[in-house]
Amino acid sequence: MGSEPTSPRHVAARSRRVILALLEVALLVLGEEASAQGLAGLRRVSLAVDLQYPIDDLYAEDLLARLEDGLGRAEPAMSVHESATDRLRLVVSVRPVGATALRGFWLPFSGTYAIGSVTLELERVVSLPGSPRPFPAIVWQGERMASGPWRTAGAEIMRLTGELIAEWLDARRQAR
Repeated sequence: MGSEPTSPRHVAARSRRVILALLEVALLVLGEEASAQGLAGLRRVSLAVDLQYPIDDLYAEDLLARLEDGLGRAEPAMSVHESATDRLRLVVSVRPVGATALRGFWLPFSGTYAIGSVTLELERVVSLPGSPRPFPAIVWQGERMASGPWRTAGAEIMRLTGELIAEWLDARRQAR
């Protein structure tokens, strides 16, 4: 078994995990009301794209442009600032998977497929009673699953990103 590390770094990391776990429980209990409150009053955000696997003909800059275009349709208006503490993050975790891995056996002329998720999340700085300081937390999240031929992965991810932006804008409108 062994003892747990007690260095300040390990204690701080454990404390952050406990605080984040408590926040997740609190948000689950509050449900949609907490999500609506998390979207209320949002006027400026920073944008981030996390492309976890390289995808042919799709770049983080393309996805950032798609997010910025979507924010241009936001009502009330929103602005993008690199230094904003509230962050709208797109996480693309779509990877190539061979047909043999999907089926469990080889077939001739089998292709490669794009399998994974596209997630849009809003991270805001929040405070909990008893917490010594504010910390970042995900207050809204939407997710879509990508599955299709690898050759169309870029177009599929852009389509799913558009759906997520529309869902987020709708949730933000309802939170007003």
